Amino acid sequence: MTAVMYAVDLGGTWIRLRHGAEVTGSPSTRRMRSPSLLNCPNEEVSTLRRRLIDLLAEQVPVGACAALSCGAAMDEEQGIIYGSAPLWGSAREPFHLLAELTRVRPDVRWYAVNDVTAGLADFCARYATDATRQAGYLTVSSGIGLRLADINSRRIPVDGWGMQGEVGHCLAQFPAGIQPPALPACECGAIGHIGSVSSGPGIRRLAEQAGLDCGTDFESGFANRLTDRDPTARKVLRIAIAPIAELLRTLWCIVPHLDLVGIGGGVVENLRERYRAELFGQLSEERSYVDRGRDERWLEEHIRLCGAQDVDNLHGAVRMLTGELQVVR
Repeated sequence: MTAVMYAVDLGGTWIRLRHGAEVTGSPSTRRMRSPSLLNCPNEEVSTLRRRLIDLLAEQVPVGACAALSCGAAMDEEQGIIYGSAPLWGSAREPFHLLAELTRVRPDVRWYAVNDVTAGLADFCARYATDATRQAGYLTVSSGIGLRLADINSRRIPVDGWGMQGEVGHCLAQFPAGIQPPALPACECGAIGHIGSVSSGPGIRRLAEQAGLDCGTDFESGFANRLTDRDPTARKVLRIAIAPIAELLRTLWCIVPHLDLVGIGGGVVENLRERYRAELFGQLSEERSYVDRGRDERWLEEHIRLCGAQDVDNLHGAVRMLTGELQVVR
């Protein structure tokens, strides 16, 4: 008897779930608030982790096969989470997610990958072509991460700890003329990370620094301010996108076969055309001889901004489980 397939997308704000035929068919997705430090700032991390295990164990049917997409830096072969700023802030002790889930629910086959890995798998299946040599997927949401895959070998290379592309915790780089008044702290506790200024919470921090009032619903309020061409909102967006543009410039410099990059996540989904216009504007600036040829047409061919319907982490986790791409040390 074939096990029921269950897919879970574990994020800092929401947990999304699907099961049965809904996993890869015409999906109907349930959503619930994550037991995370982002949602529960006064809870102990140990308590949040215990609540997460209990919640997942309660949701999955008996004998199911569960594919998890996790918003965390992790060893995907061992199912060990090394850290997640949205989930657990600056906590750095490894968390053996799969071991804990198996201990509580040994009847379930648990499988877990990083959420950006899942996004990359679904992105490649939908948009990579025979001409695509390497493809990447960058998520800009409550956290920021990147994954690259070699399309010919169907492999995602990782280091000895099982990781690749935790770029949200690299230092943010800014070109001349674009600089925040003060670099805020990241959720992981460090100062000046890309995630501290370019993530959803990072943009909110920049807006607060600038005295920009976006109301109680920041995402909608900030988008409305941009629509109204508010100069402060436009400056905040320019600062927030600058480290992402610098990251892409660096990638193309050192990974010349990177033919396609998808950029998704909550920030991009919320600000779609405004985000694209600012990002493409910064990337098309010619600063030296290495920037030749990156005009609007080139950028359109190499970057795809993805909405909620363009990349599906839940489907991507299942694609990884079935071996469409492989994580290789």
